[in-house]
Amino acid sequence: MEADIEMMRKELEEPTEVEIELKRRLNQLTDHLIQKQSQVEALSSEKATISFRIEAVSRLIEENKGMSAIEAASQDLEAGDWELSGSKFKPAFQDKIRSGKKHLGWLVMQLNAIFVSGTVFLRRNPTAKIWAVLYLVCLHLWVLYILLSHSDTSSSGAVISLEKFSNSSHQ
Repeated sequence: MEADIEMMRKELEEPTEVEIELKRRLNQLTDHLIQKQSQVEALSSEKATISFRIEAVSRLIEENKGMSAIEAASQDLEAGDWELSGSKFKPAFQDKIRSGKKHLGWLVMQLNAIFVSGTVFLRRNPTAKIWAVLYLVCLHLWVLYILLSHSDTSSSGAVISLEKFSNSSHQ
């Protein structure tokens, strides 16, 4: 009887070959699922970037259509009427605007990619979430401390400097 109990205990404690194979297969499927999830997240990020680019290009096309109608008439730019249609600086001016839009668009796309990858990282790491929240709380407390202490010193400093100014002007 004790031999049977000991045999059953060994069977329960030591996994069989089938159980070992099932655990190995489960680990493989888990790794495969994680890879697929990261691919889906990367594709969704790429989709968002491409849709943003499409939106930016369509806005640029709309602006170019609007600009061609405006270019026919004169434009009022702070100092009065300015004819862009006859100006020799028109191509350089338009190139600067186009270049600035490209750089701004590139910057926005880079920031978007950074924030998306940070979001993916925070979703996967619960300890990183905790540290990020702790960091944000500390940052806000520090900023409040700086703002409150700076407002006290700047108001008293303003009074002192006004007194010095009034004393020096009377002398």
